[in-house]
Amino acid sequence: MELKEEQFNRAGNKRGMSLNSQKHLLGVQGIGNPKNNHAKKELSITRKQREMLLLPCPYAPTMTWLEWLAERGMALAGENATYYKELLDRLEGKVTQPIGGDGGEPIKTEIIVSSQTAKNLTQAILNGKGT
Repeated sequence: MELKEEQFNRAGNKRGMSLNSQKHLLGVQGIGNPKNNHAKKELSITRKQREMLLLPCPYAPTMTWLEWLAERGMALAGENATYYKELLDRLEGKVTQPIGGDGGEPIKTEIIVSSQTAKNLTQAILNGKGT
């Protein structure tokens, strides 16, 4: 069965014309990405906490939540190694693990190639020559 010209989309093809396409499924509840995502934004705990950071803190009325949390974090870091490590990670960035083999030696890699051409290309790359 051939499609009539009016059954094609604007680009002149059948893409998106299936009854199972996203365009047709958007009306089905739970399928597709609705344009109005306000419900998700309102449920975000992190969003609410960020909004609260500049509000007065009930534990220290002369401070904002931001100031109180920063001061409390510094005090805990002085008492507990776990808090201290967390503070350093936030201030300095996490320490990366060095990559190495046994005893800190360089990792040895073996490259196996199946043809002379591949061997020549691999050797050129290892010698720093462009291909």
